[in-house]
Amino acid sequence: MYYDEQKEYLELKKAQYRDLGDDEDSIETRKAILRHEISTGWSRVQHSSRERKTSNIRILLLIGIIILLGYFILYGMEQLDTVAEKLW
Repeated sequence: MYYDEQKEYLELKKAQYRDLGDDEDSIETRKAILRHEISTGWSRVQHSSRERKTSNIRILLLIGIIILLGYFILYGMEQLDTVAEKLW
């Protein structure tokens, strides 16, 4: 067995809506549910934008490495020694 976050979330939602009634307490409960939904949605947006940013950085880094490797392959490996000597 493994942990299924989506399944746990759905079970929680089912329990919340099952507990709702037509009395005054249900209005407060509905407000609490709405508040929780808004905060969950906001954190999900922040998380996805953060993941997108790190993914873009990784892609740019890989593109840079590929360009450098292509440069050294096209213009010869003998220049690699002179570049390494200049760096050190």
